[in-house]
Amino acid sequence: MSKTQTDPERKIKPMSPEVPEGLPEQAGALVKLLQMIGYTQEAEASCDEVEQILDQFAELVQRGEDVKEIMPLVKNHIDMCPECREEFEALMRILQK
Repeated sequence: MSKTQTDPERKIKPMSPEVPEGLPEQAGALVKLLQMIGYTQEAEASCDEVEQILDQFAELVQRGEDVKEIMPLVKNHIDMCPECREEFEALMRILQK
């Protein structure tokens, strides 16, 4: 895979960076930021764009559709953005009732 290609299977995993003793707490935040920068892609969806179609995305997930293929930008955004992921998870809880 070339440096300019992105791996569609790549996901942000819960991060708990190990910060060497004696470094300030902000170092952990910096490590997380650098990891997230590494996961950025050329084309990305904004929070506003995701919010507008989050209900459609959630319905696709609920039906078992392949959202990585249908809405890859939304899937990537939700994997990266804690606020949008929280909204998505809340919506999924509502749909599962």
